[in-house]
Amino acid sequence: MQNLDYIKYFPVLILAIFLISIVSTSLIKPEEFKKSRVFVFVSIMASVAVVILGFNVLISSLSMELQKNITKAQFTKLNIDKSWLFPNQLISEKTQARPEFLASLYRNNSDLFKASKNLKTKKTVNSILDEQYIAIVLFQCWEDYLTMRKFDETGDEVWLVNFLQWAQSTYLKAEFDRLKYNYASLTISFAELLFEYSAIIPVLATGSKVYKDATIKLLADERLKSIYKERSHF
Repeated sequence: MQNLDYIKYFPVLILAIFLISIVSTSLIKPEEFKKSRVFVFVSIMASVAVVILGFNVLISSLSMELQKNITKAQFTKLNIDKSWLFPNQLISEKTQARPEFLASLYRNNSDLFKASKNLKTKKTVNSILDEQYIAIVLFQCWEDYLTMRKFDETGDEVWLVNFLQWAQSTYLKAEFDRLKYNYASLTISFAELLFEYSAIIPVLATGSKVYKDATIKLLADERLKSIYKERSHF
């Protein structure tokens, strides 16, 4: 990348050649100039300048494309950290939340399901606050996904598979019904689609096929396509 710094001197070189050409044509008569070695030299330099200019444009384009790809990769990593790793870390740390609430976010985990199946933990102020905070973070992940999906290289299918797992939670659905009016209308429509499609997935879905099949159907839904299209105008 450091070698690309020299590209900025190319315009100066071209300008110098141009000035030399002007001076030469003012000192030498046209007929004599065409027969002179200076004419040959200037012609060669002009050709070289054109090649250099073309090379400069090419390198600049490649540099911009490289930077674009780097930026997109960095954004993708940041988005994964924010919308996938952080929520899972938060869920594991908010131990005041009821165990059955936490387990409901991972219906594909048979161990969690069995460990929390018959639990009816009493609500406390701390559990209510923790559960509400977790729900807010998850809903915000959905809204951020709609806003940033065109800059993320992860792919819609990967995100939707993960979101459908969360949406299987009846506890999360209850929080959504209570909090949804804090979000944009497109986010509400998107969340309702997630809850609708997650409802057809078995509680203890084994393997990834059932989630991928639901995701494929969701991606083909005209309602989701409409949400994507409208959100892309923002």
